Amino acid sequence: MTRTISFTLPAPYPLVNRTSGYSHFTAARQKNQMQREVAAVAYHLRPSAPFDRAHVLIERHSVGMPDTDNLVGSAKRLIDCLTTPRPLTVRTPGARQRIKNKRGLGFIVDDGPKHLTLEVRGVKCRLCEQKTVVTITEIVDAEVMA
Repeated sequence: MTRTISFTLPAPYPLVNRTSGYSHFTAARQKNQMQREVAAVAYHLRPSAPFDRAHVLIERHSVGMPDTDNLVGSAKRLIDCLTTPRPLTVRTPGARQRIKNKRGLGFIVDDGPKHLTLEVRGVKCRLCEQKTVVTITEIVDAEVMA
């Protein structure tokens, strides 16, 4: 049986045209803000174990219609919030431990093609109806069910 998680952010996610060119500190603050928004809306929906394979559908409802490459590329910060943090291997003894996907909330294992299929849609709407709808559907292999 496939599991589905769906949540709605109150505003459309910011586009790359708006977020590029800022300093490292401002970009980090924007990424943290995105993580806090997703956590506030959907933290209680987290599965007990992250989905190993998932299909993620992101619908960005906004007044204007961005071009396709801007729409898909801008979804990266949102997708990074859905992943699971994990420590990277330390090659040098005594080196600082680094974390991959440190802003991840644990909905899916990773955002690589092995674990994720992505679909991003732009939906034109009125100003008062702007939002971002995220739907995460677990992909269950047919071999496992048989």
